[in-house]
Amino acid sequence: MTEVQNVEKNASQEEKKYRYSTTPRYQAWSEDENIEIRVVLPGVDKKDIEMKALSDTFMLRASRDDILYRLDLDLNTEIDTKKIKAKYHEGLLSVSLIEKNPLDDAFVVPIQ
Repeated sequence: MTEVQNVEKNASQEEKKYRYSTTPRYQAWSEDENIEIRVVLPGVDKKDIEMKALSDTFMLRASRDDILYRLDLDLNTEIDTKKIKAKYHEGLLSVSLIEKNPLDDAFVVPIQ
């Protein structure tokens, strides 16, 4: 069950315009080097979804009426932020991430 809370007094200005803040229902799993995330956002318009990703963190903010959906995930692995794909259809957000191979940025050391 999802817990809905009143927005805290020390929330950011952006968050204060919403009456309620909640974590949406979601599933996340990894398979090989792929990380899949599915988030249920009922009644949310596509234009009201904001996602950000750092090397090992995924952040989601989505809103509808006076509700703010917030999801912050620590992925415990580095991802390739240039290969993120997202689709939104009928209230279901699907996000595909790919783990970053540390050798992709490695330098070839020449032998002299």
